[in-house]
Amino acid sequence: MPNEADPNLARWKDALADEIAALDDGAILVGHSIGATILINVLADDLPEREFAGVFLIAAPFIGPGGWPSEDIDAKPGLGALLPDRTPIFLYHGTRDETAPLDHVGLYERVLPNATVRRLQGRDHQLDNDLTEVARDIRALA
Repeated sequence: MPNEADPNLARWKDALADEIAALDDGAILVGHSIGATILINVLADDLPEREFAGVFLIAAPFIGPGGWPSEDIDAKPGLGALLPDRTPIFLYHGTRDETAPLDHVGLYERVLPNATVRRLQGRDHQLDNDLTEVARDIRALA
């Protein structure tokens, strides 16, 4: 992503749009932390004409009431309605995440009621560098 140390919706949206346009139907999208937040918001703002096999969000901060404020990303209380019903969405969050509080996955759960949520006991923001559950869920889609 452009200027990874300084994530910005506008810059990253253009880069994501280019990357997503190059994908075939059945692609799997994975984002971590603010990148996951930007990914789901980009999809909601301008849903590509693609059939994704799944969207996987890891330790994603929630933007909106109860979550983080943002001058860059608008809160979307109806986020789930802006995404395709048939695309499975998976949320992963460690219970010891000191970057994005565990409550954020609950906020996503409210606006994405069909999402599969995995609260991973004792794991930090990087899921303790263990993506076993993410890999298992991706394999299950294949």
